Amino acid sequence: MNTKFKSFLALFIAVISLILISGCQRGFRAQRSDQLPEGWQEASLEHAGLTRWYRLYTPEQSLENKPLILYLHGGTLSMRSLFSPLADSTNSLLSLAEEESVFLLVPNGVNSDSGDTFGDDQNWNDLRSDQAAGQSRIDDVGFLVTLLDLVIQENKIDPERVYVTGASNGGMMTFRLLIEAPEHFSAGAAFIANLPDLPLPLTPPSDPTPLMILNGSEDPLVLWDGGEVGKDRGRVLSTAETLSWWIDANQADPERVESSFLPDLDPDDNCQIQVDYYPAKPGGAAVLLYSAWGGGHTLPTLMETGWFTRLAERLLGPVCHDAEGMLLAWEFFNNH
Repeated sequence: MNTKFKSFLALFIAVISLILISGCQRGFRAQRSDQLPEGWQEASLEHAGLTRWYRLYTPEQSLENKPLILYLHGGTLSMRSLFSPLADSTNSLLSLAEEESVFLLVPNGVNSDSGDTFGDDQNWNDLRSDQAAGQSRIDDVGFLVTLLDLVIQENKIDPERVYVTGASNGGMMTFRLLIEAPEHFSAGAAFIANLPDLPLPLTPPSDPTPLMILNGSEDPLVLWDGGEVGKDRGRVLSTAETLSWWIDANQADPERVESSFLPDLDPDDNCQIQVDYYPAKPGGAAVLLYSAWGGGHTLPTLMETGWFTRLAERLLGPVCHDAEGMLLAWEFFNNH
């Protein structure tokens, strides 16, 4: 395979990943800093010798003590791609932010090959092996905690209602934040993500945090049964092992699990979403698992699937049409 074709294939897969993860049906156009719509601002801060970039959405009715959602992009994506004008699913979160008066903080990762902090092909250091493609030794936890402190101080944000979410690499980074810096968050939601499979066991968090997980049984990248992510992006545990680890770490109660299914709004999508809620034991925190049986490396969305998305599904698996993924996360945050 020649270099030009490999570069094209990598770009094609990255764009398709964005379209499916974001729920975009009609294509993709990233917004640069001079094209920001009303409510958005782009800024940077210096951390560990690097200029780190982020975007902040301030709702029009930004009254006192409002919540904030830290939203982490997936691998090979960026802070711009998540809220392109055509990203329907994540733009449902933008609509919700305005309706509920929620701040959205969308930081940028680092390109592990070039060290670029501003570009559109970025990754997070999410605890997978340093040998895995896309991984680095960048102190992303320190950057994100410093960024949160800065944004909370400068805006009318309730520090007791700060939430974190992300998909794929962003979901795995959500896990890392809840393990290493749980005191900064009231709840988290990780999409299409499993914990890393490492030689040494992970250290449980000092402070259990309510956590929602949503994975697809037909995910071809972050495998439901665990294993190598893609071809060279590190190994992860299975969904069952990830769930079990978090139930123990969060001191949730597996004996009182509440199970059900979401309504099957689209029988033709060959997908149903199972709900398993593990309530907290005294002093612990709840864990909620959405199992998208038949779903791929995608967020569920209520939007219609266009021809391009159907083509892209051949790479990343089916899209469930029984719920809006980001609205499930907000419902979980609101309940915790």
